[in-house]
Amino acid sequence: MTTAGYLERDVQAGDIKLHYQEWGSESAPVILMLHGFGLSGHMFDEFAERAQHRYRLIALDQRGHGDSEWAKDGDYSREAFVRDLEHFREALGLDRFVLMGHSMGGLNAVAYTAKHPDHVRALILVDVGPEAAREGVDNIRRFVQGPDELEFEEFVQMAHRFNPRRSLENIRQRMRHRLRQTESGKWTWKFDKRFRDPNAQLRVGSDLSNDEMWQLFRSIQVPTLLVRGAESDVLTQEVAERTVREMPKARLAVVPGAGHSVPGDNPDAFTEAVLSFLDDVESGRFQGEAGPRAALAEQASATPVAGRRRYRVLAAVLAGVAVVVVGGGAALYAARRVRRRRSRRERLLAQARRPLEAVQQLEADRIARRIEEVADELADVGRRAARQAQRRLHEVDADRARQLAAELIRLVEEQSREVPRRARSLAERADGARLRRSGSGALRLAGRAGGAAGRFAIRSLVRGTVGTVRRAGAWRQ
Repeated sequence: MTTAGYLERDVQAGDIKLHYQEWGSESAPVILMLHGFGLSGHMFDEFAERAQHRYRLIALDQRGHGDSEWAKDGDYSREAFVRDLEHFREALGLDRFVLMGHSMGGLNAVAYTAKHPDHVRALILVDVGPEAAREGVDNIRRFVQGPDELEFEEFVQMAHRFNPRRSLENIRQRMRHRLRQTESGKWTWKFDKRFRDPNAQLRVGSDLSNDEMWQLFRSIQVPTLLVRGAESDVLTQEVAERTVREMPKARLAVVPGAGHSVPGDNPDAFTEAVLSFLDDVESGRFQGEAGPRAALAEQASATPVAGRRRYRVLAAVLAGVAVVVVGGGAALYAARRVRRRRSRRERLLAQARRPLEAVQQLEADRIARRIEEVADELADVGRRAARQAQRRLHEVDADRARQLAAELIRLVEEQSREVPRRARSLAERADGARLRRSGSGALRLAGRAGGAAGRFAIRSLVRGTVGTVRRAGAWRQ
C-alpha cells in the first residue's frame, strides 16, 4: 500500500509476519531502521522524508510492535529479534546496508552486526549505549505501562506531558501509528499488551552482564555513528563519550534540543549528522575517535621506501641517544642512592651510639658514687661503735676494764679506717672501661665490692666486740 510518498508492506520472516515502511528508490543504497521499545517504524518518518532523495529507507516494525505479529510463544529475546532481521534481509534480497537502531532497536542492531558483520556497511546508533540511565528507563516504563484504554486525545495529552518538545499536532500524527481502536470505541497501544502485564511469561532482552555488553560494543568493526540527544535522560554524555572511545571505529554526534526520541525532536539536525557521517564513509574520509592514532600508522605505512629508510635511521639514532641518556641517568641515580644510603647508615649509627654512651657513663658514675656512700656509711658505723665503747669505758673502774676497753677502741678505730680504704680499692677495680662496656656488669661488680666491704667491717666489729665483752664479763665475775 502506498501512503503519502511511502509504502506499507508485510513480509513473512521465518515463522512470523513482519510489517515495514519503505521510502525512496529501490536502486538507491539501503538504510534499514529499527525503532525503540513500544514504538513502530513510523518514528523515523521525519528523517525518511528528508533522506529519501538519496537512499532507500526501510523502517521495520519489529515483532510485537506496530502492525507486525506478536510472538505467540512470548519470545522477545535479543536472539529472536536478530533472527527476525536476518530472515527479513533474506526475504527482501538485501546484501549490504546501513543499519540504524534507536534505543532497544540499537541494541538489536549491535547484536545483529556482531553476528552478521558482512551485511552491515555502517552502523548508526540513536541514543543508546552499553549502559542506560535508570531515570530515563523508569520514565519510559511508566509511560507505556499506563491505562490499557483511553480516548485518543487523552493519549495525545499523556504523550505531550512525556515529551513537551513536540507540538500537539506532531504527536497526533505519530499516535495514529502507535494506537489502534478497540470495540469499545476507545484506543489502546498496538504493541503486545503482555508487555504491560507483570505476570506474563515473556522472554525479553538479553542476559548479558554489563561487562559483556561493553565487550559486545567493542567487538563492532564497522564505521559507527552514535547520535545522542543533548537533553536525553537515557544515554548520558559520559557513557556516550566512553562508548565511542572504546569502539574501534566510532564517532559521536550530539543533537541540540533533542531528548531520547532524537529523530523526531530535532529532525533537521539529526538528518544533517547522519548524512554527513554517510558522506565520510562513502568517500573514505571517515575517522572515529581513534582515527588520528590510526592515521599516523597509515601514514607511516604509506611513506615511500627512501622516506621510510630515513625514518628508520633517525629512529635508530634517537633510540641510541635515548639508551645513552637512560643508561647514564640510571648509573648516576644508582651512585647517588649508594652515597645516600652510606651517609644515612653512618648518621644513624652515630645517633644510636651517643645515647648509649651517655647512659653507660651515667650508670658508671652512679655506681661509683653509691660505693663511696656505702663506704662512708660503714665508717660511720665504726665511729659510732668507737664512741659507744668510750662511754662504756667510763662506766668501768677497774684498770683491767680500761685496758680492755682501750684495746676495743683501738681495734674499732683501725677497722673503721680500713673499711673506707678497702671499699675504695674495690671501687677502683670497677674501671671506667668495663663500666662503659656493660652497665649491668659494672653494677654487679659494685654490688659485690660493697657487699665484701660491709661483710669485712661487720665481721671485724663482731669479733672485736665479742672478745672484749667476754673478757669484760669474766672480769666482772
